[in-house]
Amino acid sequence: MNRADKQYCQSCGMPLRFDVEEYLGTNSDHSYSDEYCYYCLKDGGYTVDISMSEMVDIWVKYTDKYNWYSNTNYTPQELRTLLNKRLPTLKRWRQKEETESQHHKAVSRIKTYIDKNLFSDLDPEHLAVMANLSFFHFRKVFRNTTGENVGTYIQRLRLEYVTHLLIATNQSLNDIQQQTNYETKFSLAKAFKKHFGISMSGYRTKYQSVNTLEMPSNLPTPEIRRINNLNTICLDVNGAFRNAHTYQAIWGQLKCYKEKYLLKTTNNHFISISQDNPQITSPDLRRLYIGFITDQCVMPEGKFTLQEISGGMYAVFTHQGSYSQLPELYKTIHEQWLPHSRYIQKHPLSFEVYLNTPDEVTEEELITEVYIPIDKK
Repeated sequence: MNRADKQYCQSCGMPLRFDVEEYLGTNSDHSYSDEYCYYCLKDGGYTVDISMSEMVDIWVKYTDKYNWYSNTNYTPQELRTLLNKRLPTLKRWRQKEETESQHHKAVSRIKTYIDKNLFSDLDPEHLAVMANLSFFHFRKVFRNTTGENVGTYIQRLRLEYVTHLLIATNQSLNDIQQQTNYETKFSLAKAFKKHFGISMSGYRTKYQSVNTLEMPSNLPTPEIRRINNLNTICLDVNGAFRNAHTYQAIWGQLKCYKEKYLLKTTNNHFISISQDNPQITSPDLRRLYIGFITDQCVMPEGKFTLQEISGGMYAVFTHQGSYSQLPELYKTIHEQWLPHSRYIQKHPLSFEVYLNTPDEVTEEELITEVYIPIDKK
C-alpha cells in the first residue's frame, strides 16, 4: 500500500494530513506513521482500547471537530453512516475481526468437544493444546467468548445435564450417578447442592412436572418422526436475543450469508438450536444458535460454524402464528405433554425449523416446527 492509497487513518477513518506531520501518529521508533493519525497511535501503540462502534460514537459526538479537521460538512447522522461503512475496511478493525474470528472458531471447536465428551476427563491444559493457544491465552479467550472460566463451564454443563435427567426421566439417583461418571454418588450430591442450593431428591420433588394422573384435554399432538443427521451453518447468539437491534443484525448477517453461498432449494430452511433445557439453564447462559439447514458443501467463514444435529426419533410440534407464542408451547410440552406421553426427552437439545419467514407471510401465517428428541419410557 503506497502513500496515495493511505488516505484515511487505519483506526478512526479520518483523512490523514500528510501536509502537517504533527497530525500523524508515531511509530515505536518515534518516526511519523503513514497509516495512523496522532489521535490513534503513539509510539507504536493505540492510544485507546475501544471497539469499532465506540470509535464511531466518539467521532459522531465530535462531528464539528471531524469536519474542521477534514474540511467536510457532515451532519452527525451522515458521519455515522459514512464511518460505519468505512471502518470495517481499515487495517485495525480487519486485523481485530480476523483475530476474533480465529478465537471464536477455536472456542467453538472446544465447546463441541466438551459437549461430546462431557463426562470424560477434560483437562483444561489439554483443551488449550487442542485450541492451539497457550494455557494462559486459552483461559482468557474462553472466558471472553463464553463469559465463564472453562472449569466453571464444564462443571455447570455436567450438573445441568444431571438435572435434566432428574426432571425428564425416572432414573434412580444411583443410575444417574453411574451414567454421568461421577466418582461417587456423594461427590455428585455435594457438587449438586453447592450449585443449586438444594439436594437432588429435593430438586426432583420440587420441579418434576405435573401429576400424570390428571390428563389435560387440550394437549398438542405432535408427529413422531425419525430423522437423519442434519448439517447446519450457524451463528452463536449468546445473549444477543435480549437486544432487538443486535438480534436483527445477526439475522441480517445470516440471510446475506445464505444468499451468497447457497443455491435456492426447498430444504435450506432457517433454524434455531437450543442445547439446553429452558427449565434449567438461565437465559443468560443458554447455548443458542441460529442458522440454516444445508445439504451442500459449504464451509463456514468468519464467526459462522458448522453445527450437526444428531438423527433419531423426534416429537415434532407444528406451530402456526407469532413467534411470541412459542415459549408457551415449550412450557406445555415440558410440563404437560411429556409427562402424559409414552416418551421422555432424550437430551436437553431442541430446535426449531422455520418453514416460512416474516418476509414472506403475515405473522398469523408463520409456520414453525419444534423438534424434541425422544425415547420411549
